Amino acid sequence: MIYYVMKKTPIVVFFSFFAFSFLRTQFFSKQKKKSNRKRERLLLAFSTYCLWLLFFLLIDNERLEMGGVLLGIDTELADWKLNLVPFATIKAFWRYGSFTGMFLNIFGNILIAVPLGFLSPVLFRRLKDLRPLFLLYGGVFLLVETLQFFTGRSADIDDWLLNMLGIFLGYALSKKQRRFPEKIYRR
Repeated sequence: MIYYVMKKTPIVVFFSFFAFSFLRTQFFSKQKKKSNRKRERLLLAFSTYCLWLLFFLLIDNERLEMGGVLLGIDTELADWKLNLVPFATIKAFWRYGSFTGMFLNIFGNILIAVPLGFLSPVLFRRLKDLRPLFLLYGGVFLLVETLQFFTGRSADIDDWLLNMLGIFLGYALSKKQRRFPEKIYRR
């Protein structure tokens, strides 16, 4: 899995850097004038992470498995494509899946959302409270789960719940941190 991620990451980072630079200079130049270098670097890291995450969340299971990513569950099962019953997939991983598959599913879904929950309140004034943050990322991850269903992945309410737990943990960490002061980073 690590090999696959490391193999694809430079491509995503390269594309993200140029896409961010182009969009930032062409469409958001007014906001850039009110910014500073530290904030711009953090915005670049945030946008790169978002694009990297989107790339890996929307790639189909077959391609992931060909790249050596073990999903820990039989992805050919028809009933695996859609789960709207909370905690059903977590229970299935607990009973029938491998430890690696369970670990990747549960902690992976939490950990991928922590940076979003952490950086969004640091960078954006409108997302400094939990409610707008949950509304935004609740909708984003709902859209991702819907798109995953149509791109050969599974749509799972458990993934959404674990992602939202990650958003909450990132938000809690952002409220405790002192490394990124509001006056420098938030706009």
